[in-house]
Amino acid sequence: MSILRYFLGLKEKPNPLLEHCTIAADTHVGRVRKHNEDAYICICNPWDNAVLLGVADGMGGHEGGEIASYLATRSLIASWNKNGHAQFKNKSSVRSFLDQGLANANQQIYAINQKLNIRWKMGTTATIGIVWRNKLTIAQIGDSRCYRMRNGTIRLLTSDHNWMNEMIDSGGMTAEEAEAHPLAQTLTNCLGTFEHLRIEFSEHTIAKGDRYLFCSDGVSSYIDTELISEQLNACDAAAQSVYNLVNVSLANSGADNITAVCIFV
Repeated sequence: MSILRYFLGLKEKPNPLLEHCTIAADTHVGRVRKHNEDAYICICNPWDNAVLLGVADGMGGHEGGEIASYLATRSLIASWNKNGHAQFKNKSSVRSFLDQGLANANQQIYAINQKLNIRWKMGTTATIGIVWRNKLTIAQIGDSRCYRMRNGTIRLLTSDHNWMNEMIDSGGMTAEEAEAHPLAQTLTNCLGTFEHLRIEFSEHTIAKGDRYLFCSDGVSSYIDTELISEQLNACDAAAQSVYNLVNVSLANSGADNITAVCIFV
């Protein structure tokens, strides 16, 4: 389909990295929670030269987190559809799309918090990626994660926006001191709880054979990096890795909602 549209002059040349890639996603409520406050995005149409994918892990009283993560992902999907699956030309155009989509979601959630005067404000993490040409641009808010497996070596591509890392980065504490602190995992950045949004962007060059995992902390907190690496290496297709990661997370704990999105290039 994408090749036909190219020869009809309807789109630019298809992205060769996406011609044979596999993409999969799944989410599970876990064994303890009553509601699934995770949400994911996984959009890859055969006529597009870009992929939108990522996870959002909501938080807040009652079903607030579920609403927040839904609004975050819905805003990005609406922007993607409105822009006709935008043909990204450069880094700034990709960042602009992510910035505007996430800012719209932040305004929606923040307005609800303010209007209803919610005591336990709803909010959500957002780890969102766009694959375009031979690049992956990631927008990071919170402590969901993106990993890359390349040539058998796994690498974390995002940083956790939590109290522990803030203290380490500022030099206020050593890594050992910050890790042992009771506030270590408290989020210092999330979407919807503050009027002004802080997004950490990063760009990465994609190589043939790369495998990427976007996940909520229901995966990363209960499966160590070595085991994540094993699950990404062991499978030929993204769907099998997603299935394994969700089920290993359930077997190890299942105390939190679990979400995994994989793309194998």
